Amino acid sequence: MLTELDDLLTHQTFETHDRVFIDDPRWTERFIIEVHDPEGGVEVHTGLGIYPNTNYMDGFACVAAGGEQRNLRAGRTLNEDRWNLRTGPLRFEILEPMNRWRLSCEDAGYGFAFDLTFVGRTQPVQMAPDIVERDGFLLVHYTHFVQSGRYEGWVEVDGRRFDAAGWTGERDRSWGVRPASARVRNGLHVWLPMQWRDLSIWLTSREGPDGERLTLSGAISPTAADGAAAGQPVPVADFGHDLDIDLVGHHRVLRGGELWVEGADGSRHEITVERLGPMLSVYGGGYGGPQAQGTPKGDGFLDGERWGTDPDSFAAVPHSILEHTCRLTRNGDDVGDGCFELCVGRYEPRGFGPVD
Repeated sequence: MLTELDDLLTHQTFETHDRVFIDDPRWTERFIIEVHDPEGGVEVHTGLGIYPNTNYMDGFACVAAGGEQRNLRAGRTLNEDRWNLRTGPLRFEILEPMNRWRLSCEDAGYGFAFDLTFVGRTQPVQMAPDIVERDGFLLVHYTHFVQSGRYEGWVEVDGRRFDAAGWTGERDRSWGVRPASARVRNGLHVWLPMQWRDLSIWLTSREGPDGERLTLSGAISPTAADGAAAGQPVPVADFGHDLDIDLVGHHRVLRGGELWVEGADGSRHEITVERLGPMLSVYGGGYGGPQAQGTPKGDGFLDGERWGTDPDSFAAVPHSILEHTCRLTRNGDDVGDGCFELCVGRYEPRGFGPVD
């Protein structure tokens, strides 16, 4: 099928732009965008992906505030309209590549809406590819880059509108093969973007059930008002943590803790983590479950729900990755904020057994 992109001098294979180099139905081109109030009142997690081999697009938005999480999932067939980044009430626009994005969602009956513009504060950083094989089967193989930024616009929750000017957040742009589920059965997963006035640190790490580090990737980046003008990032060389993690049913919930990050330039950053208000489970965005991302759910698909994040209500939510809004104090006095993504399965260093 020919599309408008086929008229541009951008082909990388013999095929037209609607084809990818493998026929795996899990192949996706996608992005995740996180937004949070630095004071800990509101957290937004949203994104969208296309699946060329199944002719489908789906997106999601999750909003946590006031002790509740509100979820929306939407999908449609791709066909010729594959480059319009919208599905149902969700809209995304690339206003300036590598610097400015607009993300919006109309109220579809789940208690929230937003209209936000992301403005980059750092240069985009390409992370190490994530590759996981299990019993000879390729489970995960994708490439991604990340960027920290600030926001303009607003978020509305149950009729109350919040001015999001100056709120911080990040975007993660990826492509490749990955499963729809986002849970760690064995080991510990950390995905951690952190921002201060003049510095941003982004790292991802995975440990096995015995605590042995399996992967580490990240960058320490100077920030600027305009991401294109920011300085060069320095790779993360080492990372350690002493985290306070509670069991809430089958969930492993972050309460706080200490961590340190070393850069390839010899810099060392000691960071105190203080959990603020919202906590959000990406299960509400279709990471696993009967409405998993990438699974064709019909043209015009729209669904969602809301649940409490108190221990009794949250115990009924399936085990998945959790997002925690945190205050982060670097080297004793530099106060910033970030979104601490954590998922823990069987993990011997903390005495956590298997997740049912």
